[in-house]
Amino acid sequence: MYKTNSGFYVIDVLPLHHASKRPFHLERRMKSKKSTTHVHGHGHKKLPQCAPDDARIKREALLEQRRLKLARQTLHVKEVLMKQHERALNDSFTKRSQIQQTLQVAEKNRNTILQRLVEQCAQEVARCKEVARQQQLKIQEEIDRRRADLERRQKATAARRARLLSISKSHVQANGSSPNYTRDEAATIIQTNWRYKHLIGVIKTYRSFGISIHTIKNMPFRDAVGLLKENSVIQATNKFLQRVRKSSPITLGVSKYKNPARVFLSAYMIVAHTKEILVDVGHHEKTLLNSSETMLKELEQWFTEIDNDNSNRISYNNLLSFLSAWDTYYKDFNTWKSKDSEKLANNLITHYMELEKLWNTVKNQANAETEWRMNIVEQQEEIRRKIRNLGGDEAMAKLERVLRRLKAKLPIVDGENVDITDSVTGAVNDQENDHKEQDPDLPPRQSFVPQTLAADGSVELANPSPQSITSSTNTSTSHNQSAANANLYHIIQSLGGSQVNSGLTNEQLAHEIIIDPDFELKPPKISELEERVRNMATKAFFDSVRADFEQGRYERWVPELLSDVKQRLLDLVPPTSSLHSSINEVLDIDLITQQTKAGVYNIHNCIVFITNTMLQICAPIRDEEIQGLKDLNDLAEIFQKLLNILDQMRLDLANYRVKAFRPYLKEHAIEYERRKFELALQSKRITLDLTKSWIKQTVNSLLRTRAERNPENIHLPQHRHNYGIKFNQVFNESFVSFIFQPSMIDKSNCPETLLLDIERLWNYQNEGQAITIVAALLMLTKNVAGGKVNNAPDDLTTLKDTLFVLLMDGDTTIDNLTAEILSYFPSTLSSETQTLIKSMVSKTLSQSDKVFSLLSRRIQNIMKQHLQTGQFPKKETLTQHGVIAVAKELEQLSRKICILGRYNREVYAYWYDTIIREQLQEAGETNKTDKKQSDKGKSKENEN
Repeated sequence: MYKTNSGFYVIDVLPLHHASKRPFHLERRMKSKKSTTHVHGHGHKKLPQCAPDDARIKREALLEQRRLKLARQTLHVKEVLMKQHERALNDSFTKRSQIQQTLQVAEKNRNTILQRLVEQCAQEVARCKEVARQQQLKIQEEIDRRRADLERRQKATAARRARLLSISKSHVQANGSSPNYTRDEAATIIQTNWRYKHLIGVIKTYRSFGISIHTIKNMPFRDAVGLLKENSVIQATNKFLQRVRKSSPITLGVSKYKNPARVFLSAYMIVAHTKEILVDVGHHEKTLLNSSETMLKELEQWFTEIDNDNSNRISYNNLLSFLSAWDTYYKDFNTWKSKDSEKLANNLITHYMELEKLWNTVKNQANAETEWRMNIVEQQEEIRRKIRNLGGDEAMAKLERVLRRLKAKLPIVDGENVDITDSVTGAVNDQENDHKEQDPDLPPRQSFVPQTLAADGSVELANPSPQSITSSTNTSTSHNQSAANANLYHIIQSLGGSQVNSGLTNEQLAHEIIIDPDFELKPPKISELEERVRNMATKAFFDSVRADFEQGRYERWVPELLSDVKQRLLDLVPPTSSLHSSINEVLDIDLITQQTKAGVYNIHNCIVFITNTMLQICAPIRDEEIQGLKDLNDLAEIFQKLLNILDQMRLDLANYRVKAFRPYLKEHAIEYERRKFELALQSKRITLDLTKSWIKQTVNSLLRTRAERNPENIHLPQHRHNYGIKFNQVFNESFVSFIFQPSMIDKSNCPETLLLDIERLWNYQNEGQAITIVAALLMLTKNVAGGKVNNAPDDLTTLKDTLFVLLMDGDTTIDNLTAEILSYFPSTLSSETQTLIKSMVSKTLSQSDKVFSLLSRRIQNIMKQHLQTGQFPKKETLTQHGVIAVAKELEQLSRKICILGRYNREVYAYWYDTIIREQLQEAGETNKTDKKQSDKGKSKENEN
């Protein structure tokens, strides 16, 4: 071993070469054989020993054989590999050849198909050209024919003109052969002839159904009714009658028909099936039958005249005869129908009186309020609606007269007349009482016709003029309106007088019942301090009572407490009931005072009577609580719980009345609120200043948007009326924008028409802001999270619910919201990322943030769409707007806003439309002034 210059060591391995020994297993085997030979070989001959060279030679021979064998195997493997390679080359060449052949065949097929398509297209183009050429020839032929016809007519006109010019004017006027028509007369004649021409087709369509007196008479009654009730027959008849009416040269009879097709077709049934239609044939029925036969005969005679006239010309005489007969029949039909309706109305009035008599019979029973009153009220309200539909105001007035006569005949009870206003509904329907209950300081009540929203938002609401609001209407309408107002007044008084209406006025109470379907009267809200003081005073009072009772001094407290209990019980029962009389008899306070002073009054029997009476008139939910009074021994505690339960029962009764009278309130609350608002305006207790300012902002905004979209100021057809602005659009825009305004809603900025709902609107404003904030934070969370967390819907829902809970808490800060959002992310977030999220949350919650403003506008658009269509948008729309995560809360708020907005629009429609119309007129005058000044400026520039 030696070291080289580069620092490496080199070892010479040649001297280390030596012959290898046997493998260890062979060496072990050879040793074992030697030892065996030595042990067992005594006495035998000694075996010859092999030299080491022989073993080496054998070994080398063995190795040489193995080398040769491996060489042969290697050669064989190479031959196999060479053959495999050749075979692969052959296969590849074969496949390549096949692919080339396939491609060639495909190319050939493709070229064949393309050639075929080219030929087909060429044939189609040639065919189209031929069709176009033939069409051009036809058009040219038509043009030539029309030109020749026009030239022929011009020549005929010229010849006729020359012939007329050759006749003297005096000769023409003497013969009267050419009347001198005015322009309007000539236009009327031309239009009438045109209508005659088109009337023929309508007549053919109507006659195609084969309707005649003969065919209807030969048909069974049911089949005839089925034929005449088909929509196609009714439509064809309507069109026929309209065309006939327009084709008449003069106007006859009724100016406007109601359901003309059905009335007209009824004539066939009256003539063909008289016995089935006219049961009692009186004077009106005979007149109707004669007019029906006359009309149908005139119609068939007219059709016969048309069939005989080959020129299909319609004569004036037949047309006017039919129209005259049709008008007479229509009037007779309405007279007969009104008589029939009067009979039905009289039957309904009789049924109503029977129900009223039934109530007067059973109202003294103990269970009358719970078992009878509600059912009778529902039936009478349904009968009232039917009577109004059949006979209108006259039938309703007749019902009121009959009802008053019935009440005047009621018997005298206990020496006093029964209150004639005590009907089953508990309401009076008399105009005189309505005026008596009116505030004397207010101007007389005026009739207010209820208005409904127009079907099309582009048309103003059909509102009365100011004169119609402030002036009285006809007697029947005024009487009916006063009766309705009196009904509503008594209902509200019965609810408001229960001292459980939370301080609401009658108007507010009626408004809440209509707006909130789940509205219930609740005890007045008091502060925590007031409640604590009240509890301390109540405890001190009953402790004093208990001390006196323990010493046997009942005369000091018992009469006073029983007087209070008696008054509350009497408030819960009808004044004319037997239970009312029983309470007055048993709880005679003067007698009780004398007996307690004498020490002979049995207070426990009185308590038993009171509890049994309460069990008769209470709701089932109070039974257990009242039964529990019987197990108490402390008389002071019994009185305390008695008074508390009676308060609860009075509240139950008031809520029962709310539920019972809600359908009636829905019919009259709108008129009631309108009248109250009108009286407030007349007495100058309120003005419309804030309402006008509120509406004006929206109108100006819509006008600015219109101007921005039409900078060239092109007069579009849709802008001819009110600049294309719809009145409903203005209100919806104003209403939603007011709720989502940045400043807090209070009385200083609330329009006068929304004052009744100021607290509700304030709550809606908070809910709207909360929904917008949660939607913005959820959008921020999903955008920031990305792939860091699993955005499972359940996790987002949990985060959403938690954020809503935090926002409802007045003490929640931005740090609380940020901490909740950070808890949604993994705890491994870096401090820089957490700081970034905090800053983004603070920025998002700012109302000036673009994301917050965008979501707020989208939510407002959803609300406006709901107000306009009455349908909440679908999930696809919410997903596009990015608010699908808060869809449930958004829909709940939107439905409440829609109910309030539509009701408010209907109540104050007249004032809203007046303000909008004035603002648009003012804008129009301003535009005219600006245009005049602009035109003057342009003319001066041109002169210069």
